Amino acid sequence: MIDVVAFLIEHFSDIHSCPPIEDLGAILEQEGFDNEAISGALMCVHLLNELPLSFENGLEDSSAMRIYHAEETEALSTDIRALLHFLNESGSINAQQREFVIHALMHLPYDEITLDNAKVLTLLVLWAHRCELPVLIGDELMAAVHGKGIMQ
Repeated sequence: MIDVVAFLIEHFSDIHSCPPIEDLGAILEQEGFDNEAISGALMCVHLLNELPLSFENGLEDSSAMRIYHAEETEALSTDIRALLHFLNESGSINAQQREFVIHALMHLPYDEITLDNAKVLTLLVLWAHRCELPVLIGDELMAAVHGKGIMQ
């Protein structure tokens, strides 16, 4: 699924420039992605497309500390939790976006819950919400897609 997400980010300027889900599925199939990866990525795109940019539950302005459930602590490495905490505290992502990334990570196979995949999923959320990032943070996240930083 992560390869499909990276493809979407690289080939479409934002979620609204993507073709309809049915057409997008056919495009991804033609690109050679397997059905499981396509359906997982399309589900994320669909959910992000339906997700309002701001919630009425106050989550986006919350200053509460995120406590991880034991299952999350076991699955999400310290590096992943630290990344999400840093991005949230720096204002790069809000609490609802962080929760979407955590939820998506928890639905990946255990061996795919990696720091790079957390970065790609974060990029997906930011891409869907048309968010801008400070250059260095964006470069670090994009390194997960391209394998190296873009900035010189």
